[in-house]
Amino acid sequence: MTYKKIKETLDLFIEGDVSMDTQDISSHSTDWSLFAITPDLIVYPKNSLDIQKLVNFVNEHNKELEPKLTLTARAAGSGMTGGSLNHSIIVDVTRYMKNFKGIETGEFGTQQHTDFPYSIVGKATAEPGMMYVPFEDKTLEKGMIMPTFPASRKLCAIGGMVANNGAGEKSLKYGQNKDFVDSLRVVLSDKEEYDISPMNYRELQELFTKKHFYSKVSQEIYTLIKDNWPLIQEKRPKTAKNAAGYLIWDVISSSSIEEFESGIGHFDLTKLIVGAQGTTGIITEITYKLVPYEDKEELLVMFVNDIHQLPTIVKVLKKYDLETIELYDDNTFNIGVKFFGDFVKDKGFFKAIKYSLRFLPELWMVITGGVPKFIVLAESVDKNQEIVRQEVVSELKSINEAAPDMKAFIVKGKENAQKYWDFRHDSFKLLTEHSAKTKSTGKGTRTAPFIDDIAVPPECLDRYIPKLIGILNEYKDDFLYTIAGHLGNGNFHIIPLVDMNKEENRARVLEISERVYTLALSYGGSITAEHNDGIVRTPYLPKMFGEKMVGLFSEIKNIFDPRNIFNPGKKVGMTKEDIQKYLA
Repeated sequence: MTYKKIKETLDLFIEGDVSMDTQDISSHSTDWSLFAITPDLIVYPKNSLDIQKLVNFVNEHNKELEPKLTLTARAAGSGMTGGSLNHSIIVDVTRYMKNFKGIETGEFGTQQHTDFPYSIVGKATAEPGMMYVPFEDKTLEKGMIMPTFPASRKLCAIGGMVANNGAGEKSLKYGQNKDFVDSLRVVLSDKEEYDISPMNYRELQELFTKKHFYSKVSQEIYTLIKDNWPLIQEKRPKTAKNAAGYLIWDVISSSSIEEFESGIGHFDLTKLIVGAQGTTGIITEITYKLVPYEDKEELLVMFVNDIHQLPTIVKVLKKYDLETIELYDDNTFNIGVKFFGDFVKDKGFFKAIKYSLRFLPELWMVITGGVPKFIVLAESVDKNQEIVRQEVVSELKSINEAAPDMKAFIVKGKENAQKYWDFRHDSFKLLTEHSAKTKSTGKGTRTAPFIDDIAVPPECLDRYIPKLIGILNEYKDDFLYTIAGHLGNGNFHIIPLVDMNKEENRARVLEISERVYTLALSYGGSITAEHNDGIVRTPYLPKMFGEKMVGLFSEIKNIFDPRNIFNPGKKVGMTKEDIQKYLA
């Protein structure tokens, strides 16, 4: 059967749209990654029933007919790993499945990611195609926010945030998407839609008595965890953040199977949907937990030239209730200067001048002291301005005592602090837009996200970063790199600017990845903290977890998706040869 015939068949019963339009196919063949894969068909489901019908059709078709069909869910396409790219059928949820379903307020207990607990005061439900910003607008109307949004918050949809286990600037205090997904509705490979949420042992035993696929999946996953508990705990990532592999170590919240079976803790299968990149099922509805929105903030800024001060900064500041400890390097500053012309065009001349004038005090510091190797930003936030003021003054005092030679100062007020975040975000935006131009013309340098999300324990940073920079400097003639990220949990985004039209640079992607990942893992790190695996990192999962643990990942995939119809190749099955094959 041809895809044209498949489209004609789907048109008969899919309420949404089915497209083989050249422009649709082209727009879904790339994302923000280095890769390109041309799909055969795009489906824009109108609702969850469309997805159920689609899964059923694929299952029936694949029993006897060719070509074998697969389904790859896609939201906004802002991922950097190629996670939403594939052949066959792309299921784009952003055209129709973008509705906000409602919000519930109340006291839902507390959570704790650091030494400072926070209250859960609401829950909001929406479909996966809803963009994050309008979702946030809805929650802010109630004075609440879902805080584990990524830096691409203005461009991403919540389905992608969940599928990648995304996080961002507030991850120090709040963690990742997995920590804020309260429940999910998911179409599994039997074409049925299920409500998935945490349950205690008694509730799990009751689920086991049911005669449906979700019950079967839960039983088999529970048995897998129980039979492999020591291996799973041994391979649990040691970093504060991780998006590599399936999050099997988070499914049972107890410290042992015996403790769970005695009634303590929960079995939470959402943890194998979150971060799974659509390989275990297709999400149709998300319910997020919400925290109070706090808008009084002040910023502690540190100019760092001695790399050995970075672990000290983290150690000192983690004593305080901070939302963020962020970092960007001198190359980020230099990139901003290099592309200042594009920056002026983007903002307009007068806005660009006004923006630049806000940095006059810092410019004088640079003139008198030079461009610092790193700029570190630590943000204190609360509803009470006086509490924020007391905290940030204490933080500055502690930093001055621990590192008296380092330049540190307080930036008062949200507007004044915002210029530092704007510079970091705008620098990346410039690179992204520059890359879009490069792709359209087929020549020149562009961003190359392939070592973009490594993490190591913060106490290792003074040893790790010099070695990392040493590796990157070996390629500096062709790879202009920046380092920015979440210092508080040792998570760095390294996105080189490189001419990917040169064959030697394409070949170096594997070489540099191997070296950088080997270094990170030698310090107990993760190859991806929040961007996930996709095409670019799935082949390196055995390097991080070992063959036995990757074997468990294969079992997890097979339990959820025995016919391998959901986004094949991600998490399980992708090779280094595929990385080279799909480079755009």
